[in-house]
Amino acid sequence: MKIAIITRDDYRSPRILADSLKLRLEHQNIKVEIFYDPAFLTRLVSVKDSKLRFHFWLKRKLNGYLKDAAVLKKLKRFDIIIISECIPNAFLRNLYNIEEFRKIIQKPIGLYEVYYLGNAPTQVNFLEESRNPLSERFNFYLSITDVTEIKQQSKGNWYPIGIKAESWNLKPFPKNELVAIIDFLHEGNEEFRQVQIRALGKAGIKYISLEKPYTIEEIRRIYQQGAIYFMQSFEAFGLPILECLCCGCQIFTPESWWPMGWRLNENPAIHGDGVLPDCFSVYKSEEQLVTELISFKEKYDLTETPKKVFETFLEHYPEFYFGNEAELQRFFKCIKINAFNAS
Repeated sequence: MKIAIITRDDYRSPRILADSLKLRLEHQNIKVEIFYDPAFLTRLVSVKDSKLRFHFWLKRKLNGYLKDAAVLKKLKRFDIIIISECIPNAFLRNLYNIEEFRKIIQKPIGLYEVYYLGNAPTQVNFLEESRNPLSERFNFYLSITDVTEIKQQSKGNWYPIGIKAESWNLKPFPKNELVAIIDFLHEGNEEFRQVQIRALGKAGIKYISLEKPYTIEEIRRIYQQGAIYFMQSFEAFGLPILECLCCGCQIFTPESWWPMGWRLNENPAIHGDGVLPDCFSVYKSEEQLVTELISFKEKYDLTETPKKVFETFLEHYPEFYFGNEAELQRFFKCIKINAFNAS
C-alpha cells in the first residue's frame, strides 16, 4: 500500500496534519510520501471556474505544464491520495479541480482536515450558495474532532481519527515564570486583545504578543514558555490550543463556544455555549478577567500547575494526544476491501 499526501508547504495546520498523519500511517507499515505543493491542482482548474482572463489562465497552465505532468505521472503510482487542506478551500472550484484530478489518476481521493464538513452547517450553506461542490467531492474524510458547530457520530466514509500530538514531544515542563501568550491579532476582534492586555497589566502578569511569522520550532518554544494562552477568535478546532495544552498552558477564552472542536456537550448548538474542562478559563468581562488572572496567579505553581493542566487535557481528550486508533483502524479496513470508489 502506497499513500500520497498533498498539502501546502507553509507551517500552518494543513502541513502539521499531513506530517502527523504520515508518521501514523508509516507506523502501520504503509509507504507514504508528502507532496508539499498543491499548485498543480489549481492549474487543473478550467478557465471558466478560474475567473481569470484567458491569456492569464493559459500562461499559468503552460508555465507549469512539464512540472505538473511529472507530478501527475508520479501520483498515479500511489493507491490512495489524501489532501490536507482547510475548509472551505478544499471545496472551491476556482482553487482546486479535484474532479479532473481524479479522472487523470483514477484513484480514491480523501480529505484530512481538523473538522468534518457535515459538522459545519454555516460552511455547507456558504458552499451551496456559491455553487461549489459538497461532500461528494471526496471519496472519504478524515478529521481530528467529531464536533465543530454541531456534533455527530462517525459514520460512512467519515473517520474522526484524531491526531497524535504525542509525536511533537511537547511537555508540561516547569515554567521559569508566569507568562501569558496573546495569539495573533484577528481583524475585527481588536477590542478583545486590548481587554486582555489591560487585564494582564492590572494583574501584574508578563505577556508575549505573537506578531510576526515564526517557524514551527520557534513558535513551539514560545508555547513551551507560556502559562496562559489567550484566544483571539473562535476556532473550528485550533491547533495552537492543542500545542499549548501539551505544554501545560491554560487556555483563556471570552466565549465558551469559541473553541468549538473542544466542547464536551452531548448536543452542542451552532455558536451555543460550550461545556469545557478545567484546562479552559472562560471570562465575560474585563473585570472578571482581572479577577480570574489574579486568582490564577496566586494559586500558580511553576511545576505542578502545568502538570495539572496537561493531565486535565489528557483525561478529556486522549484522541488528540494519542490519536483515535479505533477510527484509524476502521479506515484501514475500508482501504483493504477497496471500499472507496475512485470514480
